[in-house]
Amino acid sequence: MKHFISSQRQSGSSLIEVMISIFVMAVGLLGLASLQVNSMKFEKSSSQRAEASQAAYDLSERMRANAVNAALNYSYLADYATSHVATHTPPNTCNAGVCTDQQIAANDLADWLRGLQRRIAGGTGYVAVVPGTSVLTFDVAIMWNEQGLSVPDANCPAGAAAPVGVRCFVYRVMP
Repeated sequence: MKHFISSQRQSGSSLIEVMISIFVMAVGLLGLASLQVNSMKFEKSSSQRAEASQAAYDLSERMRANAVNAALNYSYLADYATSHVATHTPPNTCNAGVCTDQQIAANDLADWLRGLQRRIAGGTGYVAVVPGTSVLTFDVAIMWNEQGLSVPDANCPAGAAAPVGVRCFVYRVMP
């Protein structure tokens, strides 16, 4: 006994299959696009954190290169709103190429802060002595604007007065 499939029963089924496959493919492509957007966002955040890490290392090496008794001169306590728009120019010119420890520290901080502004969008720093430590220790906070951050960053130092949308990366430095 032979069975024949009637062509009338099959009408339209291939069109439905094509529509379903297009729908599945569209959902997959939307998911892929979302993955790409998130990847780019996280790559930018990662890049900014790497720059912040390098900047903290830079300042710690500047502190170590200067005299130990001048380390206290590296405190920089300006709040975010003031510091990220300021023009940080080296305040001291040294006579005949000879600088005091305090002049070196002031020039180092100005150069470091200018570097943060160039390397990181909305970048600035905050440097404070950590009270109550037996060895002179600093908290070095690097701050920048981070798109999509809609809450205050809990890592930001209180004195920095960082607004919503500012990310803070804090390093502890012992020169």
